[in-house]
Amino acid sequence: MVALRLVVIAALGLLGLAGLLDLPLEPPLGRRNGTGSDRMLAELEHQEALQDSRERAAISLDRFVGGQITRFVWGGFTPYLDVIGLEPPDDMTARVVSGPGSIELRLAPSEGGGERYIGRVEGVNNAPRAVSCRGEGTPGPFALRAGRLQCPEGWIELRTPERRQRRG
Repeated sequence: MVALRLVVIAALGLLGLAGLLDLPLEPPLGRRNGTGSDRMLAELEHQEALQDSRERAAISLDRFVGGQITRFVWGGFTPYLDVIGLEPPDDMTARVVSGPGSIELRLAPSEGGGERYIGRVEGVNNAPRAVSCRGEGTPGPFALRAGRLQCPEGWIELRTPERRQRRG
């Protein structure tokens, strides 16, 4: 309680000093007008939307990878998302690409451009290996290093919020 009083007294003292020295006080960021603050608010809004997109994509790809690993154990991959109980995010287009011994889910923004997301599962020596990645453009080849599937060059591994909390 004493600490709170000291903080309030210090804050009031600083405001009084600013008034005596005739220092300009800026209003809170949300109430400022002008191109600088408008640009900053637009950038913050863009970053928040991108983070939200990443999180939704990470969750969808995590479910895809988990479902495909289960299918692999039971005999093979499935190109049908409804079979593994997955519905991709509404604002993204989903494409499943399957090949011999592998399957991918590619997510891209519906309006085009921007960051893309990909989850891949491969059967390597009768064991499933998987990775989820984010990046731009068309992904290159996936590499297997030390028994782990790696993202294509220039792409970054995408971790779900749950996985980040468990490891961190």
